[in-house]
Amino acid sequence: MKQLNPILLTLLSVGLLTACNSSPNKFTAQKSYLNNNTTVVSANGQADEAQLLTQSNQVSESAKKAGELQVLPALRANTLVTGQNIELATQFSRSELVSLTADALPITDYLHYVLGEVLKVSYIVADDVTASNQTITLNLQEKISKQKLFALSEQLLQERGITVRLADDVYYIHQSEGGAAGQIVYGYGNRYDDVPNTSNDIIQLAPFNNGMQTSLANTIKQLTGVDVRPIFEQQALMIRGKRSAILKALEFMQLMDQPVFKNRSIGLYEATYISVEDLSKQLLELLKQEGVTASIQASSEQAVSMVPIDRTNSLVFFTNNGKLLERVNFWAKQLDKPADGNQQQYFMFVPQFARAIDLGQSLQALLGQGAGLSNSTSAEQQNSANNSPASQTKTQASNVSVNSNDLKMVVDERSNSLIFYTSGARYRDLLPLIKRLDLMPKQVVLEVMIAEVSLTDVFQQGVEFALTNQGASKVGGYKLGVDKTGLSYILTGTLGNINLNLLETNSNVNVLSRPSLAVRDGVKASITVGDKIPTVGEIVTDPVNGSRTSVVYLNTGIELQVTPTVNARGAVLMEIAQKISNQASGGSSLEGNPTLFERSISTEVIAGNGQTIMLGGLISERSTENDRSVPFFSSIPILGNLFDGTDNNSSKTELVVLVTPRIIESTNEWQAVFGQFQQTLSDLQIEK
Repeated sequence: MKQLNPILLTLLSVGLLTACNSSPNKFTAQKSYLNNNTTVVSANGQADEAQLLTQSNQVSESAKKAGELQVLPALRANTLVTGQNIELATQFSRSELVSLTADALPITDYLHYVLGEVLKVSYIVADDVTASNQTITLNLQEKISKQKLFALSEQLLQERGITVRLADDVYYIHQSEGGAAGQIVYGYGNRYDDVPNTSNDIIQLAPFNNGMQTSLANTIKQLTGVDVRPIFEQQALMIRGKRSAILKALEFMQLMDQPVFKNRSIGLYEATYISVEDLSKQLLELLKQEGVTASIQASSEQAVSMVPIDRTNSLVFFTNNGKLLERVNFWAKQLDKPADGNQQQYFMFVPQFARAIDLGQSLQALLGQGAGLSNSTSAEQQNSANNSPASQTKTQASNVSVNSNDLKMVVDERSNSLIFYTSGARYRDLLPLIKRLDLMPKQVVLEVMIAEVSLTDVFQQGVEFALTNQGASKVGGYKLGVDKTGLSYILTGTLGNINLNLLETNSNVNVLSRPSLAVRDGVKASITVGDKIPTVGEIVTDPVNGSRTSVVYLNTGIELQVTPTVNARGAVLMEIAQKISNQASGGSSLEGNPTLFERSISTEVIAGNGQTIMLGGLISERSTENDRSVPFFSSIPILGNLFDGTDNNSSKTELVVLVTPRIIESTNEWQAVFGQFQQTLSDLQIEK
């Protein structure tokens, strides 16, 4: 029995260990998100830039998906770039003339006058030059250019052992290496390449990139043993010593001359339902419970710093860890939610792209007061000729409002915003619709050419016949010049350009106007070029004061009105109204008033982006009769018919209007449009 005891004990131990290996269901703490923040450090102790950029891009992508947190790039240190050696005299003008006279003038006074007062440049004079007792005598009988004055002054200084250097738009005047100051070489800049390569003593003027640090001078002096003096006016340090010591001083200076909050991730969150004051307070409590230090004031000791912006109801975050922005965004979205229940409160929506008045009109027709808006808009359209655009917009803004039991809305035109007074749940339901309506409005650049074509030679059968022979494509089977009505014609591709050039270069074509204008989608654009002809109006007869005649001015010339509308497929619907009027010659008149000859087109057409629409068919015919009689001889009976004759001439002209719309969807496309406009100006030929 005693021999079995060890065996039984072994079996019991194995059974107990097997039982301990089981995995009962219990709570398991998840790995903290802070442990996932691994940063690769390079050999110089700085974080790997590639990994920092990767983390920043990941945060930016997540912010875009969230749609509320905008991540900004971190602040980087500036890099000083020194220019190449150039001829100093070429920096000054060759056309501006000056005069100068100096009689035994000390070098310091001469430099102050020439560089400071005449040439007006920034300069630094070294102490060894200031202590020099040398003088300069110069007497110029004639005026010389500023460039020649600087070259002459530089030559005079070189003869006295003084050198002039240019670095970062500052002229540095000092004794040359073989001058009276001894074996001292001067340098300017805070990079290694800016330090002169010499074994002599060097005086290096090293400017700061991110603000003056006065205490750094004593620190560098203790670490490297060089003589360091701060120059507050230049925001720089003057370092004197050997080259090896100066290089160590510049290395420590670059290490310390960095932004205080460099490489910090920046995020912007725009609150929708609660104020930024409440949001910041609740975020501080939540982050504190997670063990993340945060503060509302700027501090480099805190993991997250918050800056509330009350005007835009936004909260800006600063942190050295990009992962923390994702955590802050998560809690901000959880806190920024509407309150439960029907309690009403004020909300303000600021459009990013559209006008608040346009959004208000759409919402008013949907939520209520639609009939009132329609009536007011119709009245404004009838009085549009008498009211200015500013007064019309003000009237529209005052009429756009919604007033119901559960929702009130007004438009604040001054701040371009919509103000709602409703419950959080109702505003939350409306917000997706409002954001979808807040789109960047497209713009249309209209290139218009208005020409009058004489129906002779190639255009004898009309413009439509001439263009058809050139191989252009018609739209809808319509022809030009039929029944004297204006019909549309589209020119596309390379053939369209050929036909357009045919109209521009043919001697039978008189281009009356060729305007180009940009207009917002759905807005009317108008151009008027011409004269106002005075005509006799009402004649009022007064027994006391006599008769008075009023003058009425009639507009003549070219009037063009185009209202483009861009649809979802990129086609442009244009409402075009074109009128050309001029004073008719030889026509009958009433009480001295001239007769006006007017031609007009009013239509709606659809064109693609870059397609040219041609409106034509307005054919007019003029007949003239000229008397070709010889004085005296034409009055002789019977024989006078030999010396008398008349010429009957008739001419036909056709009015053609070509419109080319080009859609501008973003502001980046304006550069290409501007380039085309410059090319058009360069191709203009002015007849002499």
